[in-house]
Amino acid sequence: MASTAGGFLLGFGLCLLIFSLFLSVVVEEAYREYRSDIEMLYSVTHSSEYSSTLIALETASSYAMKIRDALCHPAISWMGLCHIGETLESSITGAADKMRETQALSERLHAATAALPAVESILWATSMAGLVMIAIGVALIIRAKRTPKPPP
Repeated sequence: MASTAGGFLLGFGLCLLIFSLFLSVVVEEAYREYRSDIEMLYSVTHSSEYSSTLIALETASSYAMKIRDALCHPAISWMGLCHIGETLESSITGAADKMRETQALSERLHAATAALPAVESILWATSMAGLVMIAIGVALIIRAKRTPKPPP
């Protein structure tokens, strides 16, 4: 019975060790490679210039709707200018929406980047737990091999 438990602990500990070491390397590489880019994106999307541009686009969006309504008015619809107003409104509204989405995405990425060192610590602790499981499994297997079996 000890041999079976030892084999399980050895195998599970080895899998845990390999998996956690692999994940810790991946997390550390991602953290090191993208940290500066994410911090730059966050600082740009939370700057006063970005905020004022976003407010200006949202304000222009309301005026673009009025321009579209004016160009699509039935009195001048024969001029064929309605598509210009629709294009103007969709472009300005779309740009404001994309800027707002980029700002929200940068906040999520910044929060995730702040959590990566903690994840890295957890993965290293998991690696140590895998090593302990391997050691206990090997000890159980050795003890089971040394214990003489009673004759049948």
